[in-house]
Amino acid sequence: MCACSALSLVAGCTTLPGKSTPEAISSYAPAPSQVDVPKPRENQPSDLLLRDLFAASAHPLSRHEAARQFLTQEASDRWDSEKTVLILDRIDIASDGEATADHITYKVRGNIVGRLGVGGVYQPEYTAFQTTYELVKSGDEWRVNNLPNAVVMDRVDFTRAYESRPIYFFNPEATSLVPDRRWVYTRQQSPGASVISLLTAGPQPALADGVKRLLPEGATAQVARSDQGGLSVELSGVTDLSADVRKLVAAQIIWTLASADVRGPYEIKADGSPLLSDRPDGVMLQDVSQYDPNVAVEVPLRAVSNGVIYQNVDSGKADAVGGWLRQVWVESAAVSPRGAIFATVVGRGDDQRRLMVGEEDEVPLTATRAKSLTRPSWAPDGNALYTVADGKKIIRLARNTASGLLSESEVDTGALDSLLRDKGRISVFRVSHSGARAVMIIDGRVYVSVLETGENRTLRLGKPMQVASQLGDTAVTADWHVDGSLIVGTRVNDAPVFNVAMDGSVVTQLSAQNLSAPVVSVASTRDTIYATDARALMKLRFDDEETRFWREVSSLQSQRAVPLLAY
Repeated sequence: MCACSALSLVAGCTTLPGKSTPEAISSYAPAPSQVDVPKPRENQPSDLLLRDLFAASAHPLSRHEAARQFLTQEASDRWDSEKTVLILDRIDIASDGEATADHITYKVRGNIVGRLGVGGVYQPEYTAFQTTYELVKSGDEWRVNNLPNAVVMDRVDFTRAYESRPIYFFNPEATSLVPDRRWVYTRQQSPGASVISLLTAGPQPALADGVKRLLPEGATAQVARSDQGGLSVELSGVTDLSADVRKLVAAQIIWTLASADVRGPYEIKADGSPLLSDRPDGVMLQDVSQYDPNVAVEVPLRAVSNGVIYQNVDSGKADAVGGWLRQVWVESAAVSPRGAIFATVVGRGDDQRRLMVGEEDEVPLTATRAKSLTRPSWAPDGNALYTVADGKKIIRLARNTASGLLSESEVDTGALDSLLRDKGRISVFRVSHSGARAVMIIDGRVYVSVLETGENRTLRLGKPMQVASQLGDTAVTADWHVDGSLIVGTRVNDAPVFNVAMDGSVVTQLSAQNLSAPVVSVASTRDTIYATDARALMKLRFDDEETRFWREVSSLQSQRAVPLLAY
């Protein structure tokens, strides 16, 4: 049994705002560094002091003590820094009105791109921001005397001071881990205590009905460094957990810590006893490797072109898949992540579309029919798939693993009513690799929604969250990357492909060299993105820093083939 070192006890979680987030206690880390945190300088001009206030606002310790140094005492007493944190794309400052030797007012403008909520939850937004800041001379130095009751910072300072970390919860079937992306202050006393604090507090509200909460409400945790160089986590209030649930909790804890770069071995106790009775001296990452959330399903690249599915696309000489798939006109397709079960939308022109499902060498089943069907999307276990009929109705088809028969149900889309009213249509619907979320394109805009489990195990879509708002209505296609982010293709010539974080916090334009909009389909492996542009099927490697231009997939040159990977 490893013992824990005893240093001074301090609270270990800084994910503002909010005063009620449960805390894990850390007893092993040094005091957080405040090097390079801006401080008021002697004889500092008023506009530069105001800019430094915004930079200091990215540091939340002690009720934003760093930012309060730029305020008069009266302003500091009035300022509520606990409720609202606004992140702007830029901060433009200009004087407003007449200034005097000891008083000046600045108008501050920018665009709000996000808010940081309780527990480090990022909420994307894209609205204009404008307000005024009043500065006065306090003694011989400028200080801010009037400001809004909000913490305001620009995106650059935010990403320097905070980093995203996945907090893992299990899906309702308790078969795979679902990431809950949070933003954590980087100058923490204990990264481990911070993420364990968020884990014990439970999933963010938007995700709560899409995951299974294993730790009971009221459970607490203490985190300490062990003598063996790993980490000790002491859980309290969990005595009633079964052996199976304890194994799942261990997986949650270990993968959350590992993803925060906190190394093991991990000693996990529950109310004074080892959480896992067969691992009294600590649990290693390999002990819960079956729940690895970073495992990518590797399948060979296939493609759809002119109604035909091609295989061996990466080999340099693609050939058509045979069987029933060669006897129909395939408009779109998806391959199950476990096994080679094809789900295909069949039909062309004015024909009614049919969703046909089956392996290459068996007789397929016709699952559903409609005037239009979106490209199918498989659940991660391969036992269910989704499609959207006529742009409005989301259909889930559960597959019986023994018989192969399909049962159809409709996903409750009440949360989309305002978006689908009148002519609103879903043109893309893709389920995440964890099975907990779906990305949709509705009238050219990108939305992410949680697949929630309601009463009687019925499925419904949670409140949709628009991401990448700055793309407007230019999105044509979207799909999930292995890391949980999104690849989005657009119809904009100089910005055809973007990488978007699942919470909308980061939107990165990818290389546009040798790519012609519109990009109508995307797919990706861990290191390669495939995109169908106006001319052909193209590819771009993530890991090739020197080559930043897209190259044609040689086996299907001059064909606008659609890439086909797992899911």
